[in-house]
Amino acid sequence: MRWDFLHPYLPVIADAALMTVRLSLIAFVAGLALGCAVAVGRILGGRWLDAPLRAVVDLFRGTPLLVQLLAWYLGSSALGFPLSPFAAAAMGLSAYAAAFISEIVWGGVVSIAKGQREAALSVGLSAAYSVFGIELPQAIPAIVPALVGFYIGLIKDTSLAYILGLYELTRTAKLIAEREFRPLEIYLVMAAIYFVMCFPLSRLVAVIDRRAGRRGLAQARIAI
Repeated sequence: MRWDFLHPYLPVIADAALMTVRLSLIAFVAGLALGCAVAVGRILGGRWLDAPLRAVVDLFRGTPLLVQLLAWYLGSSALGFPLSPFAAAAMGLSAYAAAFISEIVWGGVVSIAKGQREAALSVGLSAAYSVFGIELPQAIPAIVPALVGFYIGLIKDTSLAYILGLYELTRTAKLIAEREFRPLEIYLVMAAIYFVMCFPLSRLVAVIDRRAGRRGLAQARIAI
């Protein structure tokens, strides 16, 4: 193996890495906002809102992300408002992230004992206050590690945006490999970059679990 051919491509690789980070952050933040809204709608909206929202969530969770990205990109063109590769990838990943994040938030909240909401309602508190003021704070220690773990997967899922022509890490590696005929070296470099992005986050999950102690943090928040 030799590595001298990589030097001219370092700026291109750096731009591709920034593209991957930017795309993953946009998708995660947008997915978090939409996913929380869906989760709250399912919890507070009753069965008439829960059923259709659950169906949409199942649709996004049950179909391949690659197919969803192509649907956003090709579907927008077919409908007369073509999206750029970045916009299509961001929207597709955001919708995909929202489906999974909604399940994480919903699962965390509904895992709290139902008796707490019943007690809140019995003393005149609203269902919304029970969710946001009582149940969600207790669920946060379980939700946060799951969200960090999902974001790690989302970073790697951005590699599928190559199919839209977006110059993120995977597509950039493919182009360099085809030009230099050194696929092993360039893909090893890209794998190392993904590892550098994801490994600290995986350690963060362990730190959160260890320091928060999940139940201990929930009790501390309630005491406050």
